[in-house]
Amino acid sequence: MAENTDFNDLAKAKGLKLVEKNIKGAIDAAQGIPFGRYVVTNRAVMMQIDNKDGGTEEHPLCTRLAPIGIARTNHGDGFTLVLELTDMDHRRKTWALSQEQIYRSGGEEARIQFVSLGGSFAPNTKERSQFMDLMKSFCRAADNLPRITLADRSGWITKGEHSAYVMPESTIGTLGDESVILSDPGDGAPDYSVNGTLKEWREQIGRFCVGNSRLVFACTLPLAGALLGPTGGEGGGFNIVGHSGDGKTTTMHVAASVTGPPQHQIKTCDNTANAFESTAAQHNDACLFMDELGQAPPEQIGQIVYKLAGGVGRGRADQHGNARSRRQWKISFLTTGETDLGTMLASVGKRSFAGQELRLADIPADAGQKMGVFENLHGMEGPAQLADHLKAASCKYHGAVLHAYLTKLVAEMNDPQQRISRLKWIAEIQQQFSRTAVPPAASGQVHRVAARFALAAAGGELATLYGLTGWKVGEAMDAALTCFQAWLARRGTAGQAEVEQFLQQVGAFFELHGESRFTLMSSKSRQPTINRAGFRNNVSELLEDEAYEYFVFPSAYNNEICKGFDSRWCTEVLIEKGLLKPGTNGKASISRRLPGLGKTARCYHFAAPTENDDDQ
Repeated sequence: MAENTDFNDLAKAKGLKLVEKNIKGAIDAAQGIPFGRYVVTNRAVMMQIDNKDGGTEEHPLCTRLAPIGIARTNHGDGFTLVLELTDMDHRRKTWALSQEQIYRSGGEEARIQFVSLGGSFAPNTKERSQFMDLMKSFCRAADNLPRITLADRSGWITKGEHSAYVMPESTIGTLGDESVILSDPGDGAPDYSVNGTLKEWREQIGRFCVGNSRLVFACTLPLAGALLGPTGGEGGGFNIVGHSGDGKTTTMHVAASVTGPPQHQIKTCDNTANAFESTAAQHNDACLFMDELGQAPPEQIGQIVYKLAGGVGRGRADQHGNARSRRQWKISFLTTGETDLGTMLASVGKRSFAGQELRLADIPADAGQKMGVFENLHGMEGPAQLADHLKAASCKYHGAVLHAYLTKLVAEMNDPQQRISRLKWIAEIQQQFSRTAVPPAASGQVHRVAARFALAAAGGELATLYGLTGWKVGEAMDAALTCFQAWLARRGTAGQAEVEQFLQQVGAFFELHGESRFTLMSSKSRQPTINRAGFRNNVSELLEDEAYEYFVFPSAYNNEICKGFDSRWCTEVLIEKGLLKPGTNGKASISRRLPGLGKTARCYHFAAPTENDDDQ
């Protein structure tokens, strides 16, 4: 059938009403749309002014600006005028202007935003009063404008049974009949723009990841970030640790290419902990890439890790002294560094806590093949050639994977049956990972970190199921298992990290002060012991090798041996490990007569090791 070529053909095929609608639309486009005494045309906003003859004349006010909807939050507040603006380069932009901004400072803030976005005013206009009046005219037309949901942050937003994924410049999905926009992306928001096709990403980047566990795992993190909301997963980070030239930055570029241009995705770490709040909130339900963690202020690195993984910003007050709502987020984050978190904190005299190490899992960059992060060069001459190719390709082909992934995921989350089925499938992948990876009798801490690795495996396997990665089934799972095992080996134990840290501290104390600060009980010397911490007794006649038992004063026990830990918890650990012998009265300390003190004194009795204590 031939295409309709004019209104006569359209009338025969579709009827006169459609012809009337098309003609009216053409006339309206040419004449403009009136809003009070203002008319929005295809090129500008015209203002009608009374002339001396009793008629009206049209004069230009500003470049084109037209209302396209009224937005408000899910809670029914934050009413915002959504406008379409044509800038001086003739590009159309969406501008969300809140009612508060329209009226604040007499509209000055709104006018500044308008010109900042590329709008301009015609000569001889009274900008202050006339622009304010134009905004009011737009608001008076609210009943005829479609409603839009206003999101206060990126990531998942739900309303009833509908879900959408909000990005800084666009939204995937709708909330029923309503589209969704982000109120204010803010400076430094992630760039999720697409360049190149999905096929090109698979050919130039994805296929080179196969067999390279660090590359595959890093690529799964932004996919896992999008699963945090639907699954209720816990946010947290991963730190690729290695020497310069190991391929850490290449890994970061490859992972960032899943979401957008690496040069706009990867952030620097030379900020304070509070400055990261805004950045973290902009990456809600996504992955934040931060190169070289060592660039952050060393004394604040621990606080930064807590803040990023914790997901809650600092409490602040508004200009009236009222508490403002705290920023919230849930993210995966990937960092790189030449040293691990504990070493960085030790450089400024601080100790890393298990909670920090739990939230940032250190993965060695060296994959064990003497090629840095690479295990498979895919025919390249060497690691440098593969790294150069991947960096160049990442800048050229990016963003397509995430957009295709989110499009499919959002569609599934909006179908009740598919949503239930998909979340069950993800849970099964996670359970499969945990059964394979986590050693028997592992601590709860290990299980928590394993859950993050498992979510990454699920994200990668889901993208493969969607046909996006070009990888075989199981590739993402294998990469996550390999990286988890590398983390666990580096950690050195599947037990509770605080226990290991405390026992190391106890051992270091006695290694350092065992002779110098403990008076030998059998000694006849009158030379005083400087800064005495207690007494030691040689029990070598009971064992083949020389050994000592120690009687530690309470001050040294609480302030030095247990420093940085709860002393009651420390006592429980030491008794459980058989290192501390409690008194017969049930108390942790004992009462004993010690040489030179003239009376019995309270002390903590550290038993001499036995032949079976080599592992303590």
